[in-house]
Amino acid sequence: MSDIAQVMLVEDDTDLRLATIETLELAGFQVLGFENAAPALAALHPDFPGVILSDLRMPGLSGLDFLDRAQKLAANVPFILITAHGDVPAAIRAMRAGAHDFLEKPCPPELMLDVLRRAQAMRNLQLENHHLRDRLDRSTIPEEQLIGRSPAMQDLRRQLQTLAGLQVDLMIAGETGTGKELVAQVLHAMSARADGPFIAINCGALNAAEVDRELFGTGDSLGLIARAEGGTLYLDELESMPEDLQVRLLRVLDAREITPLGAAPRPVDLRIFGSVKRPPDTLMADGLLRPDLFHRFNAALQLPPLRQRNDDAALLVAHFATHAAARHNLPKIHIDEALRRRIAWHDWPGNVREARNLAERLVIGMDPGLPAQGERTAVTSHPGYDAAMEDFESRLLRAALMETGGRKTEAANLLGIPRKRLYLRLRHHKLLEGADSGQK
Repeated sequence: MSDIAQVMLVEDDTDLRLATIETLELAGFQVLGFENAAPALAALHPDFPGVILSDLRMPGLSGLDFLDRAQKLAANVPFILITAHGDVPAAIRAMRAGAHDFLEKPCPPELMLDVLRRAQAMRNLQLENHHLRDRLDRSTIPEEQLIGRSPAMQDLRRQLQTLAGLQVDLMIAGETGTGKELVAQVLHAMSARADGPFIAINCGALNAAEVDRELFGTGDSLGLIARAEGGTLYLDELESMPEDLQVRLLRVLDAREITPLGAAPRPVDLRIFGSVKRPPDTLMADGLLRPDLFHRFNAALQLPPLRQRNDDAALLVAHFATHAAARHNLPKIHIDEALRRRIAWHDWPGNVREARNLAERLVIGMDPGLPAQGERTAVTSHPGYDAAMEDFESRLLRAALMETGGRKTEAANLLGIPRKRLYLRLRHHKLLEGADSGQK
């Protein structure tokens, strides 16, 4: 991605256009100049790395028409309008339609450059996060999916490389939040069945009254097991499956055959992964996992809890924070030494899932809730991602209302959302009072 600031300038006044180009180029911008909107639209594309600076009143397509078409073609490219004083109401309408900002003629060069630089910084962040999301989404190799340098994680990755290409059924054991489903997905992606479906079933959430129909299907509809044909079936929380269903699952593991309700037995071609939250030996001793079912699995993988993974916690928090920044279009965070020490001191009862939620809180500007050194207390009462985002939205709405003196229309414009949506969110957070509470 280029670091050069770029401006697409559309101005029909030749003298003004040339003077503006000179000002921008002296300030370090790379400028594409056009006398009207039509050729500018022909040069515009969704990945254009710069910003648009356009006059409002032009022959042919007006600035507002140009904005409308540019929004459809490249919605994320910041669009700045140049207006005469009498056109300010039109510029405000443009802001509501998605323009980034507007400048009044005559505009001091310093103000124009400041607005353009801020718009370019926003565009750079958008592009950086877009490219980062693409790279993260395409990441499939274990080293990029399973973060960690600890000996336990290096050993796990070696095991996955060995097991991925083998047609063996696996039992994956690990505490809540250690990444059991991710390991199953990585194994599937590395196998010869990668082009087939990956069907995950939470055994603890199965409807007892409909479990036969859900799992095995009927003569008229496929069950979840049959939908994994040609791919991988992942059975999460296998220990929560009733004993009679564990017996029926033996048949699937042994003969690769299912019997739908009201239909004849049929073969299935799939690979099966099961997962449990406690050690299989303990579950068998407690009568929650049938020994004959467990022993049908060819091998067992034990995932290490995060507290036993040395410095992996800081790596995970940094990794998830990068994801969160890209997803929310927010700047990356820096994990300083003080935060690193607090991360290292924590017990991580929620394992990798807790590290993900903590990273989200850091990125959106909330207290991570980690104990200071000497306060080695497990974090069990802090909000998860949904609660953190609720709190963030509430604070954002309060700040917008304070900045606009409580004027709802201006607050909606400031936040870039429709007025009706603002009222719905204010009502949700109980920030409306009096007559406002009945506003539609």
